[in-house]
Amino acid sequence: MRSSVKASLGFTLAVIAMGAPFGAEAQTPNLVGTWKATGYAVFLGSNPYQPSGNRGANFASAPLEFTFTIKEQHENRFAGESSAAGRTEQLVGAISPDNRSGVVLDDDGQYLFTIRDSDTLDTCYSHAKAESKVVSCNAWKRQK
Repeated sequence: MRSSVKASLGFTLAVIAMGAPFGAEAQTPNLVGTWKATGYAVFLGSNPYQPSGNRGANFASAPLEFTFTIKEQHENRFAGESSAAGRTEQLVGAISPDNRSGVVLDDDGQYLFTIRDSDTLDTCYSHAKAESKVVSCNAWKRQK
């Protein structure tokens, strides 16, 4: 082989090995639909979903069942609502440029997420307010 062909072949193989996409950019995942999650939280103070049992950390003993409905998506931005325990909150979110992670805001906090596959989002929720703090991590599963 000529050295220029070898160099070109070597470069191509190196790019493939690094996982760089060829041609069109990777498609932005479509998150429109209904997602379900079961979550246990640890919290300080009272919050809309759980009353405070004491002044220190409270570890929820019963899970909350959440439904997340993404109603609209434009490119990497989306909007919808979440509901649990008779409460509904508005959601807005965005998928990061790498198409593997993102952020969602609800009425009082935020979810950071990683896209595990087309039907699973691994999420961690947090909010920190003067009267309460909440953290919880779980998976959202797309309903079909």
